[in-house]
Amino acid sequence: MIRSSKHSLKFVNHSKRQELKIFFVEYRRLLQAIIDKLWVDGLEEFGLDIQSNQLDCLSMLPNDYLKTFDSWLTARMKQCVGKQVCSMVKAAVAKRKKQLYMLAKLQRNGDKTKHLQRKIDTQPLVKPNADHAKLELDSRFIDFKESQHFDSFVRIKTIGNKLELLLPIKYTKVSHKWSKLGEMKDSIRLEENSLHLIYEIPDLVKKTEGLVVGADQGQTTVLSLSDNQVTSPNEHGYDLTKIQSRLACRKKGSNGFRRTQEHRKNYINWSLNQLNFSKTKEVKLEKIKGLRYKQRSSRLMSHWAYTLIKDKLVDLSEVEGFKLTEVANEFRSQRCSQCGWVCKANRKGKTFKCNICGFTKDADLNAASNLSLDLHEVPFWVRSSKINRKGFYWKPNGLFSKDHEPIVRDTK
Repeated sequence: MIRSSKHSLKFVNHSKRQELKIFFVEYRRLLQAIIDKLWVDGLEEFGLDIQSNQLDCLSMLPNDYLKTFDSWLTARMKQCVGKQVCSMVKAAVAKRKKQLYMLAKLQRNGDKTKHLQRKIDTQPLVKPNADHAKLELDSRFIDFKESQHFDSFVRIKTIGNKLELLLPIKYTKVSHKWSKLGEMKDSIRLEENSLHLIYEIPDLVKKTEGLVVGADQGQTTVLSLSDNQVTSPNEHGYDLTKIQSRLACRKKGSNGFRRTQEHRKNYINWSLNQLNFSKTKEVKLEKIKGLRYKQRSSRLMSHWAYTLIKDKLVDLSEVEGFKLTEVANEFRSQRCSQCGWVCKANRKGKTFKCNICGFTKDADLNAASNLSLDLHEVPFWVRSSKINRKGFYWKPNGLFSKDHEPIVRDTK
């Protein structure tokens, strides 16, 4: 697996900053110029023509093609720019390639294709924008040098116009962590004010012994585990709801909105890092899909980024060595983890109280306990009939009425 650590460029002096700015301007100008030409003209001899949905993109652009673009960058640096262009174009056309694949599959099966065809015809692809692109530089352009006053110097060479950059950096807690677990690669990702070092970490073998815990995502508590671990507000008193409330007050696209988005992401990452997974072999996460599909939601609710929580858990599973499984979440937040009674009236906000056995618990912790269990699958007709309003028992061997008459029995 690949990981990175971010390092500030605040130690770079003024003259080097000016040279770095010149390099950024030319690199991004050339990057955008190649993207613009490819987007319009394509490369038909290699199967790339955006306008006619021929979307086979190379991993590297031919040198003869790159020579047609005027730039003071070296031929080798042009190759680097061309490689990044290919990766950006591939990402931009990935969704359309999936749509075309599904269209061909539906046509082979004789199914209706009107809706998908209209979507392909009316929704144009979004052209990549290089205005804020990060520079991806590989080992051909990077040297590391030791220093007495800094942890290291990163030398960027083979730029062109007799330009060479020597950037001082200091290692961080994150970089020390990744260097212990793996090996630093001779490549960097460069921004105006920061530099990212890249590490290759060996994949860990998944644990075969330990606890199986359920994980419930929340709007106030980021994650609640069935072993009674919960995320907490940070030292400044911020929790997820407070951050999302600030985000709802910001104007979309403003600098304040972007800063609050970054705050939300940092808080989610920090809070999940506080949890202890050392004795966990599997985490069963509630599967959330189409939460706001065809439904109106408040501005506050629209900023609940549950995908950020899942993405961070995926990263943690690779580092900690536990297995991450998504589990269907129908009725699990309304089920009593003690007696198995499911009723919509059981849950009110953050409080869960069973109206059969009287069991009371935090609603998120109760849902997490249910996620950790292997319960009988709930059929679609049961979900659509809304029997959770009257209530039923949900057990590993089936679904039963209040009088313990079987609704759905496990035939095995």
